[in-house]
Amino acid sequence: MKSLRCLVSLCVVTCLWLAAVPAVQAKMSTWKDVQGSTLLKGEPTEILGPYVIFRTAGGGKRVLLRAFSPEDCQRIEAEVAARPAKAARFADAKAYATGGLVGRVQQVVDRALVEADLATRPEPDLLLVLAGSNNSREGWFMISNLHEFYRRVQRVYPDVLEGVFLGARHDATQHHNIAVTGAMPWLVAELHQQPGMGALRAYVPNVEGANLVLVTREGVPLVAAKGGDSAEVRKFVDQTSELLWQIDPANPAGWPDRLHFLAATRPREFAQAQTDPLLVGNPLRADILARYGIRRVTARLDVAADGKVSPVILSGADEVPADLVEPIRAALARAVVAPAIDRGRPVAGRLDYLMEARPADPVREAERLWLASTTYPTLTIPEWLVLRPIQVSEQDFESAVIGENPDGTVILNSVEVNTGRISRRAQMSAFNTDWFTEAGADSVRPREGDRQKIDEETALTWERVRSEDGFVNMQTGIGKDYVVGYAWAEFDSPRETEAWLGLGSDDGVKIWLNGELVHDKWIRRPSRVDDDVVPLKLKKGPNRMLIKIQNATIDWSFLYRLRLKP
Repeated sequence: MKSLRCLVSLCVVTCLWLAAVPAVQAKMSTWKDVQGSTLLKGEPTEILGPYVIFRTAGGGKRVLLRAFSPEDCQRIEAEVAARPAKAARFADAKAYATGGLVGRVQQVVDRALVEADLATRPEPDLLLVLAGSNNSREGWFMISNLHEFYRRVQRVYPDVLEGVFLGARHDATQHHNIAVTGAMPWLVAELHQQPGMGALRAYVPNVEGANLVLVTREGVPLVAAKGGDSAEVRKFVDQTSELLWQIDPANPAGWPDRLHFLAATRPREFAQAQTDPLLVGNPLRADILARYGIRRVTARLDVAADGKVSPVILSGADEVPADLVEPIRAALARAVVAPAIDRGRPVAGRLDYLMEARPADPVREAERLWLASTTYPTLTIPEWLVLRPIQVSEQDFESAVIGENPDGTVILNSVEVNTGRISRRAQMSAFNTDWFTEAGADSVRPREGDRQKIDEETALTWERVRSEDGFVNMQTGIGKDYVVGYAWAEFDSPRETEAWLGLGSDDGVKIWLNGELVHDKWIRRPSRVDDDVVPLKLKKGPNRMLIKIQNATIDWSFLYRLRLKP
């Protein structure tokens, strides 16, 4: 077994920022682990899930709560409690970073910058800071690649994270342009107010480039990257996703740390009072209950002084089928509960439990799993066979345009396969008609150099193209507009498993896995990090993937990452 010291060292994350961290008056104390060894010198600022966040001389660190003795947990609680509490309304925020945004930020509405309404949203735990210039490629690259990640986080973890853009090396007109033209979904700092944002202003680059940094509401930096670098952006997205999953109350890995902290602090908090048991970890999931025909679970949890749970199921047969009562009771016995406290002592108590079942949203569930899967094994596909270019008339392509997204991407006449509907509109014949239609997509099993007849006038050759860190350039040596092409690969899976494909495409894309159409999206856009998340089911052994990419103008490519469930 690894020593606690080793465990702690793996769980301490230091943000090595790109420039100087903003100066702030900090009370730096020395903190030791439960074995008495010095961990760090810093100031605890907040509790996030299983972590205590420290401001340090070099930036920020997060340490698992279990690393600290009961006495130090009480010290941490007291120092954190002395800071402004998280506000129910963002407009009332008093924390160092979030409070500095009140009255100083705008938002894009109907292609205009207006004062942001912070009264209708809670103060977030985390701030995603994007700092860049209207006058640099890096700034535009950064905001384009963070669009879908930000929206995905808002859907999966609402109210946990908010974003804010700070301008660099440009004037007010240019500040307005990058915000509106870039259709920023996050907050936008008023340019003339940025000097008053003490917690964030140091992250604005003074020279070329763009910066990404994740900070807490108290301004402690946790993750940082150069926003103009594709590899760094992906690393930043993954590290932020991993942190969001680690602090998610539904993540069982964090329950022991929360319980450790509560066991140390609740007796002192209720030294002269009483309090009921507190549910720390809920072993049931609403969507899983719905899958088994359960409507709701009503129960009484008898909690011993040591936290052991003895459930009594109160639901009737119309809510929980009779054959599932015992499995539900056994699952609830594994609930993680902090016991009741009576005048500073843990005592037996009772907790009323109620969970309503609800069907899963398959799109949201795929996105949740994607954000939580950053440590899953990845499967690389180093080479693809590509068939290109198949010419499409500009008229055929443009006839399918039906609108434009707020971020400026053009929407074509299509629907998602993941919703159970597949678009078969006649005007999309260039995209929906394939030479292999009669034989099926799984009949496509080319070898390099094979000639493929497309129609009476067109025959093309399958060529080998290397994937560069998941990026496949379909345009190399061609430079064609209004074309479609195919990329095919065969890869081995070590087992039958669920998998997720994070995909960006330029432009529209269709994907077949082992002959089955699994993704169908017509859209005009650049290839960006994880724009789409496609759930897959891989077979053990060889699997075949065929991707069809439509190109309107200029760049023609796709960018992918494939993760396997462990």
